[in-house]
Amino acid sequence: MTTQTTPIAFSGQIPGNYDRYLGPMFFEPFALAIADRIGSLAPKSVLELAAGTGRLTRLLPAVAGKQARILASDLNPAMVDFGRERVQDATVDWHVIDAVNLPLDDASFDCVAAQFGVMFYSDRPQAFREAHRVLRKDGTFLFSAWDAIEYNPMAELANQTLRHFFPIDTPAFYSVPFSYFDQSVIRRDLEQAGFTDIRIETLRLTGTSASPKHAAQGLIEGTPTVTAIQDRDAAVLPELLSHLEAKISERFGDKYLQVPLQALLVTARKG
Repeated sequence: MTTQTTPIAFSGQIPGNYDRYLGPMFFEPFALAIADRIGSLAPKSVLELAAGTGRLTRLLPAVAGKQARILASDLNPAMVDFGRERVQDATVDWHVIDAVNLPLDDASFDCVAAQFGVMFYSDRPQAFREAHRVLRKDGTFLFSAWDAIEYNPMAELANQTLRHFFPIDTPAFYSVPFSYFDQSVIRRDLEQAGFTDIRIETLRLTGTSASPKHAAQGLIEGTPTVTAIQDRDAAVLPELLSHLEAKISERFGDKYLQVPLQALLVTARKG
């Protein structure tokens, strides 16, 4: 069965808010972990899919080596523009690319990586087949995907707040990134794409945020959730942000927030 999701636009002010507020809270700890794994592979070429604002990308030249070929990509042009500006390294080549249809030669990369991107693919099985196609023999596909939302309390607070303000026609963004955590499904999808030696680890890491206000801004204004709210009732946005900020403060404190995170780190090999 083909998995289909609707493309989600990260545009306008979203990439900046995403990088500034969600980056350290959600993505930096896993970027470090994934970069370390990539470094252990010593790849001569790396394709990064769904690179976003470059949270992982900026680490790749150091771990892969200055001689490595690094192609960073994302489906959203605004994310690519932001990432290209943020990661100014001559060894990184940025492009707008859909993971479902890679305009790349067969067997052209040693490693394909995606940090928290596979959940958004419009056709996941096809994207996995494409990743397998562009990998060289014995190449590695490595990606992270969030575990269930109940293991990620900051995101769960955001989702609860959205349901509180919009009990009908709730903005559905948070149903997507926390939807791909069934390990049997992940394993099946990869096997059907031709991958072997599949390993799935559960990583429990800690993110940080300077304040409840910054956390709330990231959760709402750093995701397409803000657009969905504005489409429904723009006037409610300040109250919703204030409500979420108060809930975050109750749960995590007023400054230097320590945010528990849980995600899956998946590696698979092209035999």
